[in-house]
Amino acid sequence: MRLPTALAAATAAALATSVPAYADAPPRTFKASATLSRHHTTNALDSPLAVPDWYTQLRGALEETLVHELGTTRIAGEFQVRRYDRYSIEDDATASALVETTVRLSDRLELRGTLSLRAAEEGDELPLGNAVIGMRTGRIVAAAALQAGVRLFPDTTLVVETAASRDMPGDTRFQDDLLPAQPLEPLRERLRAAATLTRTEGAFSYGLFAGAGLMRARAVGLLPQIDVADYAIRAHAALKLDNGPTLAAAAGLAVLDVPTAAFRETRPTYEITAALPLAGRLTLRGALKAAYDMASNDDPVAVWLRRVEAEAVYAAGPRLTLAAGFFRQERDFIGLGGGETGRGLYGEASWQAHERLALVLRVDATRHVLVPLGIGRRAIDAQIALRANL
Repeated sequence: MRLPTALAAATAAALATSVPAYADAPPRTFKASATLSRHHTTNALDSPLAVPDWYTQLRGALEETLVHELGTTRIAGEFQVRRYDRYSIEDDATASALVETTVRLSDRLELRGTLSLRAAEEGDELPLGNAVIGMRTGRIVAAAALQAGVRLFPDTTLVVETAASRDMPGDTRFQDDLLPAQPLEPLRERLRAAATLTRTEGAFSYGLFAGAGLMRARAVGLLPQIDVADYAIRAHAALKLDNGPTLAAAAGLAVLDVPTAAFRETRPTYEITAALPLAGRLTLRGALKAAYDMASNDDPVAVWLRRVEAEAVYAAGPRLTLAAGFFRQERDFIGLGGGETGRGLYGEASWQAHERLALVLRVDATRHVLVPLGIGRRAIDAQIALRANL
């Protein structure tokens, strides 16, 4: 049994056996969901060499919340398996497990601790002219976080948080053992600390955020070890009206620092999200963002991301929902140089056939271009899916 599949099975078994056999158990909730979808894509390899294929995808999630004297404990697990009909080199599997405990020590102090583990097996390809060689890499990501929320005043809260993660990729294996297995990705360790101060006045809230992070990528192959630090400070505000519009905005500065390369830069960051219900059935949503993407593995240092997206959701009836949206983004690769532009749109129809069962039809069309090389890739993905809530 592959590691992601084994982790998914273990998570499901742990949650299943956690149901008590006695009637006076403390209150708790259990949630489970599954989505089975069948897709056709015009670009199975997600590359300039566009080849069509069909694939099947299965997603599942389990969640149990235990209520105890001091607070709650949430146990959750997720898995996803994707299998192609022809190009099995692109098959993927992921599974994750999470335990989160919230403890209320007093009316003014609350603590939350989180432990998570994610296992993945990712398929990819190595292009060689008009041919490709399949590659497969397994990885495990372990993470921990701790948050402390303090109510300084009746309308003012301070949240302090720390987080650490370790991304451990395995050796990359090649199709039919055409090349010996070898490490191609570095082991990455990430540390983060942040503080958020928020004041709330009715439907309006505002405050300040400050955070810092450190990413260390270990040496692999010809790539040396690299340390990347980032710092951010921004002001934020939000307006949330009952059954009405919502608006959230944040703006500030972000600093990226690579001491070994004597590199340091500061850029303005911003993020705006909005939702506007209209006529009871139509909801418009939009988002605009510019920030460093420190979690991306596409660049050894960081990715500078600018993205705009919008969608419209229309309740055509008590059981039928229609949706459409688009996005456009630009990504700059700080370490490698160059970047990538992308845009796409989607249309979706969802029919709630039963209280716990929905049928979804969706089409996505995307286009990405590497700059300044001008190498592009396009894809149209059409799917039919069954979603079940247990």
